[in-house]
Amino acid sequence: MKIGFCCKWIDTVEQIDGFKPKDAAKQLNTRVTTITWLNRQTREVAEQCLWDLMVHNIESIRLLVERVGNLDAHLRMVRLGSDILPAYTEPTWSYFWRRADVRDYCERHFPVVGELARRRNVRLDFHPGQFCVLASTDPGIVNRSLEEFEYHVD
Repeated sequence: MKIGFCCKWIDTVEQIDGFKPKDAAKQLNTRVTTITWLNRQTREVAEQCLWDLMVHNIESIRLLVERVGNLDAHLRMVRLGSDILPAYTEPTWSYFWRRADVRDYCERHFPVVGELARRRNVRLDFHPGQFCVLASTDPGIVNRSLEEFEYHVD
């Protein structure tokens, strides 16, 4: 039997309700922001936040793959969440992810994660957010769900 880990890593039961500032597991987990927070900031502050989250989140999945790669073979699987690149499909902020410097950073650092996963025999997969509903009767929801799936292959 093979099992894996879903999106978030915790080392102790106490971390279920959140991490303490010095918890080592913090570095193995992605961070997020909200569209509301981004929209209240100046463009410069919001873009810096998105950049910092991108850097942290890509590094956190690299560290998580490294950690899982040291486990027994039947535990070497990680399911990555949709929050690695926050606001990627949100119309107000999606331009950020098309910037040349952002794409260059992603193109240089995501392959490192993939190579590490291959080297350590860690299976990876993605899953869409809970708000993706392809069977919805609302065409807007279906279209946004398709955008989210396209984000996963981008």
